[in-house]
Amino acid sequence: MSEDHIKFSCLRCGICCMASPISLLPHEVLILNDLAKLYNVELRFVEGYSIYDRVSSVNIVLTYHMRLGKNGKCPFLSRKNLCLIHDKYKPLICRSFPYTIKSINYYFDPLSKIAFHRSSYTVSLACEFIKKHKEILEPYFKDEIFIRKFFNDEVQYANLMEKYRSMYLLALSYLWRLGYVDLSSDARKDRPYVNAYIFIRRYIPYFAIKPY
Repeated sequence: MSEDHIKFSCLRCGICCMASPISLLPHEVLILNDLAKLYNVELRFVEGYSIYDRVSSVNIVLTYHMRLGKNGKCPFLSRKNLCLIHDKYKPLICRSFPYTIKSINYYFDPLSKIAFHRSSYTVSLACEFIKKHKEILEPYFKDEIFIRKFFNDEVQYANLMEKYRSMYLLALSYLWRLGYVDLSSDARKDRPYVNAYIFIRRYIPYFAIKPY
């Protein structure tokens, strides 16, 4: 069997829902908190990448990590290994798996007062489908055309995630140039942490990110 005869399909094994904490964008934390109330699920978030604002003396959180439950699984994973919120709001990092983030670098230029980022992606070998067809598929993982074709939906969700990430940084750049913020690339652990979506909307009320 060749790669042309293999189509990616989630095996619903739930392995990716147990592998590690789930990385989220700021607005996704708010959405999942609402869904947690609906399903009576307990969530725990920790701050990920944050940027310090000298004007307001707070750390602006650009990414969060949702902790796995005490059973080592995503809190929204049912006993049947099904995502409870798949048809309501499944996080973009989950939608894009196994096409997943390899690295993210954030940049802050104090002269031009511009914030931007660069991300790179890879195919996760933790996925059971990928493991099953690894011998055939792995040689093609550096072929961008193959990746976009084979993981069409997953790549689109990854692109959407990066678009949203850029929107946050563009909004902060705008506030920086107006003098509402003064960004430093290093977070200060002694200062409070504020969700970037909530922070930006204080100054730009019309700033909104629509769910996919």
